[in-house]
Amino acid sequence: MITDYQIKAMSENELAYLYYALSTEWNSLNMGYDFDWYILRSFKNNIIHKLLDKYSANLTDENKGIIMQILQKLEDNK
Repeated sequence: MITDYQIKAMSENELAYLYYALSTEWNSLNMGYDFDWYILRSFKNNIIHKLLDKYSANLTDENKGIIMQILQKLEDNK
């Protein structure tokens, strides 16, 4: 699960992208209720890695850099 330390380590831009990627996946699964921060916090790190990789396929290099920063901060702030 994502910890407070991991969230605090991320910039606003990184959190926005993480939120976007996870909410897009959540909504595509038709889970029956809206995605929110408490759901973001329940994702396990290994699932987040897979989802960010999935959504990075068609991104610019700048956005791929953001993904790498997110993953690094998730690892560094366990």
